[in-house]
Amino acid sequence: MATEYRRKCLAKIHIAKKELGLSDGEYRDLIADTVPGKGSAADLDDRQLQQLLDRLHALGWRPRLPRSAERPLPATVWKARQLWLQLYERGVVHSSQWTALARFAKRMTGIGDLRHLTGKQGAIVIEALKRWLEREGG
Repeated sequence: MATEYRRKCLAKIHIAKKELGLSDGEYRDLIADTVPGKGSAADLDDRQLQQLLDRLHALGWRPRLPRSAERPLPATVWKARQLWLQLYERGVVHSSQWTALARFAKRMTGIGDLRHLTGKQGAIVIEALKRWLEREGG
């Protein structure tokens, strides 16, 4: 019987396949390149599943942040998101995804989950994004 870890890995792998737009052939080639002799994620052990996830990550896939009705995003996060999208529209940042903003926020504050930013931390992120926009001529 599959472990919880295994089920989660397989789910992430299939989500990544879809979000990266990999065809079945490309996906199977990726598995074979990552773990020689294997053609299906179901045939991989836990270590090999992690290797495949690492490879998908290297190809640019990032898991999306889970949204929780119990902890909605603070208003400062929505403001940061608006500034982030302005940077994206100008071609300054290469991803409009929430995870890209979360990685930026983590570099600025040490907190990677946007839902856990305090008001002060949110202000730090917003001010950094405003300065970035100013440097880019906005």
